[in-house]
Amino acid sequence: MNRLKYLICAKTQYDIQSPFMFDLYQNVIAPKLDKTTLERCGIASKDLFGQLCYKLTDHYKAIESDDILVGCDKTLSLPDGSKVGVVRNPHRSKTSEEAWDRLFKEPFVTLSVDLFDIGLVFTSPKLSKQHIVFRVF
Repeated sequence: MNRLKYLICAKTQYDIQSPFMFDLYQNVIAPKLDKTTLERCGIASKDLFGQLCYKLTDHYKAIESDDILVGCDKTLSLPDGSKVGVVRNPHRSKTSEEAWDRLFKEPFVTLSVDLFDIGLVFTSPKLSKQHIVFRVF
């Protein structure tokens, strides 16, 4: 039922208007990693979390942060000093959905992207406050 509700509300790549979101989609969310890269990095082909973390690190030149964002499974620091938090399976249970809802409503989170299986939160003051439910084909 959660996935059906998600699909009804989700936007597609054709709904993107933000330059930042367009870049995120084109260079991080949409591209598939080739088999050589997956093997070199030790990422399983079905590990969407690992693949997305790798692509975020590669595209934004992010590094793993010691200052972890509460509620995130992984926190990366971007070169401009902002952070991106990655949440694994934010819809797996009612409790995790409630935690995800609280996280993206935090004042320090400026942009949150819900990909159903993975959630992203950005803390960049350059971004406007918004929550995007995004469907990936």
